[in-house]
Amino acid sequence: MHELDAIFLDLDGCLVDSVRAITNSFDHALRAEGIAPRSPEVTRSFIGPPLGASFNRIVAEEGRDPALAAVLVERYRERYRAMSAVETTIFAGIPEALAALRGEAPIAIVTSKLGRVAERLVDDIGLRAHVEVIYAPQDEHTLEPKEVTLRRALAATGARPHASVMIGDREHDVLAGHACGTGTVGVLWGAGDRAELEAARAHAIVAEVHALHGAVRAVAARAST
Repeated sequence: MHELDAIFLDLDGCLVDSVRAITNSFDHALRAEGIAPRSPEVTRSFIGPPLGASFNRIVAEEGRDPALAAVLVERYRERYRAMSAVETTIFAGIPEALAALRGEAPIAIVTSKLGRVAERLVDDIGLRAHVEVIYAPQDEHTLEPKEVTLRRALAATGARPHASVMIGDREHDVLAGHACGTGTVGVLWGAGDRAELEAARAHAIVAEVHALHGAVRAVAARAST
């Protein structure tokens, strides 16, 4: 197999099942400001993109003052801080998958979740024992596309893009990988579906956690040809 410099993994929907924590917090924020919650299908689509971008979209749809988006973000974070550890779980098989991936290259999380929020969640649910390093946006007032976060991770690790893999459940993860020149693996146990990941041109798509290690090896082998 082609030698890998780094393996980067999304957090929500890839390593952890955060659907309940995120959707409940979205609904709480909207109700608190007199906005009707979206359908479960629509709310699930907000898992992955930057939080501010999702609330900007809702505020625009409602025809409300754009400044309300920042208020909604804070309402969301208030509840998420209180409930995230209770309502978030590590996907079954992920600890074993991470142990296998560590045998191929150093691993790190690359997430759109605000850095201090991601750090606390990883500690609270026991994920830190399996992956220590997190790259995430640090400025809560600035929207940071996933591509930018991934570029920072590559620069910090010194990893060569063509010798790195980005893994995630949404098109944003795959598109960030393509923009940065890494291999990409889409996973189907999160919020995204096969059509979304195929449209983003993921190099590999896996439906089961136990298949993740093999998919990364296959993408790395393809990069060497």
